[in-house]
Amino acid sequence: MKISKAEIAAIIDASCRTFIPLHQLVLSKDYQARPAGSTSRLSIEELAASIQACGVLQNLIVIKGARNLYEVCAGGRRLQALGLLASAGTLPENVPVPVLVVAAEHGLIASLSENAFHVPMHPADEFEAFAKLLAQGRSLEDVAAAFGVTPLVVKRRMRLAAVSPKLIAEFRQGRISMDCLMALASVDDHTRQEQAWEGLDAWSRQPDHLRRVLSQGEVESDRSPVAKYVGVKAYEKAGGPSRRDLFSDNDKKVYLLDAVLLDQLAVAKLQRKARQILAEGWKWVEVRARFVHDEYARHGELRKSRRPANDTEAAELAVLEGRLAALTRKLQALDGVEGNELGEGDGEQAEQADQDGRNDDALPGEGDDEQLEVDLQGDLQGDMEADLESALESECDAASAAIAALHESLSVWQTELMAFAGCVVYVDADASPAVRYGLIRPEDRNELARAAQAVRASRLAAGDQGCGSDGAHDSHDSHDPHGGHDDGLDFDDADAFGTSSDSVPKVRPVHSERLTRNLTAHRVAAIQAELLDRPEVALATLTAQLAGKLLLDGYQHVHTSGDPLTFSATDTHGPLSSDAPDIVSSPAWLAVEAQRQFWRDQLPAEAQALLPWMLAQDAAMVTKLLTFLVASSVSGVYAAEPESPRCQRTEGLAQALELDMRKWWQASAASYFSHVSKARIAQVVHEVLGAQAAAPLQQLKKEAAAAGAQQVLASTGWLPQVLRVTPMMSPAGGAMGGAA
Repeated sequence: MKISKAEIAAIIDASCRTFIPLHQLVLSKDYQARPAGSTSRLSIEELAASIQACGVLQNLIVIKGARNLYEVCAGGRRLQALGLLASAGTLPENVPVPVLVVAAEHGLIASLSENAFHVPMHPADEFEAFAKLLAQGRSLEDVAAAFGVTPLVVKRRMRLAAVSPKLIAEFRQGRISMDCLMALASVDDHTRQEQAWEGLDAWSRQPDHLRRVLSQGEVESDRSPVAKYVGVKAYEKAGGPSRRDLFSDNDKKVYLLDAVLLDQLAVAKLQRKARQILAEGWKWVEVRARFVHDEYARHGELRKSRRPANDTEAAELAVLEGRLAALTRKLQALDGVEGNELGEGDGEQAEQADQDGRNDDALPGEGDDEQLEVDLQGDLQGDMEADLESALESECDAASAAIAALHESLSVWQTELMAFAGCVVYVDADASPAVRYGLIRPEDRNELARAAQAVRASRLAAGDQGCGSDGAHDSHDSHDPHGGHDDGLDFDDADAFGTSSDSVPKVRPVHSERLTRNLTAHRVAAIQAELLDRPEVALATLTAQLAGKLLLDGYQHVHTSGDPLTFSATDTHGPLSSDAPDIVSSPAWLAVEAQRQFWRDQLPAEAQALLPWMLAQDAAMVTKLLTFLVASSVSGVYAAEPESPRCQRTEGLAQALELDMRKWWQASAASYFSHVSKARIAQVVHEVLGAQAAAPLQQLKKEAAAAGAQQVLASTGWLPQVLRVTPMMSPAGGAMGGAA
């Protein structure tokens, strides 16, 4: 069957394709299938750029309207884009626009047909088309301008087009998500891309996991203290290879590919500091990119000696400690021991609610004036108490700092013993040079002990001669924290080379017990959530702890920070909410609870049926359940903040997971700043943003300062020390001085 020439001519005559000036076109209200305003402005701007570059490629569908106007039934986005170009002066207001004029009764069905039967382009086709445009010689900027996007968007599409063809085929079939494809595109090597994808189980193929696999052996510039210390510019200037993830939200993040070169640069940069330390009189100084405890496990440690405080220093300490005690009592009287802490105020709120309920029984308007006066007085009283609390906190902080500084000045290294010990200079977790003083090599222990005995004998002799008729006085036996003399030479004790026994300065802790418990509870919940998708870490942790308990000498556990798991099948997840009431709405808590409900639905109700059910499952299912159970047993809530993150029992687990608490917790007025002193708030802002940003907060009241800190630090990702994780890195470095 064929259509005759006459029929073809009739169809052409009936379909009026023509050009109509832009100012005569309006969007139809009655014949438009897609509602007005349903398209984002960004999409319109990109279309406008395309029209500017290529013109209107597809005609609009219109019907004849009133007053010589034409109503657009299909092509509303093109009309909006043309209007945008006309408003900008890029096109004249009467530019001819190609249209197809249809009868009014066909307007709505034409609009619906154009939108309903339009097949969108597959993203993979778009990536490849962009690549072809650039291959034809067009510049990246020209292509970006033609589509109304930034050059970065074009670069990203080019990178996606360069992904392994095998993986692109999987992407076309819907087996790889766009987020996963972007993660795979972060590296150029097709083999690495395919190995990363195929090496993960189906349930663990997530963008974060893929990036972790692809970046193994690489150093992240924004997380590694050594990378921060050396600097990306210095590393690249030295010829270090690197790569940048075009799909990362952090455009400053760089992956450094030569970890050995990075460590060499760090060691070279630390040499000046090492020479200064060696000049102090130590036997040796080693330089390392980082301090690895295992390397120095067999080394002893020389303690600082405490020199006697003179009369002026002793009197000053007594005054400062008395003042700190008095200020602390005032604060406790003002707020209560747990005042201004998480979860406080419930009793007061309940009492106020009862009072409000009784007031509801009063007649309308009765007692309004008296109530207003009470409210005003209450507000005034609250402001005065807040000001007083802030002033007391500032004084407490100042007194604590003065006490700590005075105690530090009383602790000194014995020059006679420094010649038998050494130091390690390294890059600390805050990316600054640090020194581990007073390390004693195993071969130097005996010689040091003999030297120490000689020093003690010399001092005793000097003490006998100097005491006269008052008799000999061994200041080491004194228990006076200010006048005693701890010479650090207790070599008869088992802990002769251990940590110093100096009296601990009586300072006010930065974080209260309740806040510390809250923060560490959030850390535990985050580790549990991260562990859910890391069965290999769960299995390794469980095995390591079993091996430590059953195979290693018990003495090896004396100086450890504790085990992260409990084998008594105690659920450590549920009790976290008692330490952190706000945790129940956190992403980490919700992730673990979702898994808990899943397994409750899967497992048989009877305990005796568990083993048969397990035996019937495949290995992947059992491993997944084991991972959840291990995660549920992670513990690590502390009442007092550990001296450093590595002292937390969860530190090794957090390192293995590469835990980033910024994904799970954010400092806000409610979560942190309202529960520390105003001086601490200013200190945090100063640490992150500098003195200029911190200065205005010191003039505000506590509540306003907390809100201000939340606002200025919102995008910084700042974390308190207790939530930070020390990166796990392999040992490397060099040595200098003596026998190093």
